[in-house]
Amino acid sequence: MDLMEYKLKIPGELISLLSQSDKKTEMQRNALLLYPYIHNQTISYGRAAEILGINKYVLIDIYEDLGLPYYSMDFSEIEEEIASFHQLEADLL
Repeated sequence: MDLMEYKLKIPGELISLLSQSDKKTEMQRNALLLYPYIHNQTISYGRAAEILGINKYVLIDIYEDLGLPYYSMDFSEIEEEIASFHQLEADLL
């Protein structure tokens, strides 16, 4: 993975936290930097994973560990999707 330097303006108190991070924390931080772009559909989970140099499913696990859902549907939407699938399946038979 190519690394580049980029200047960010961050609160001074955050610097000490960033300097104490291990590889897992660093990966979580970098994944969190990409999450808004996934959320607004600028990039996909797969593209974000490529940028981070990891597998898409590893990235999804990272977000899951941080409490960020892979699926953004609520339960009623999931029920509707399942019902639509069953209707489609019945129509094909």
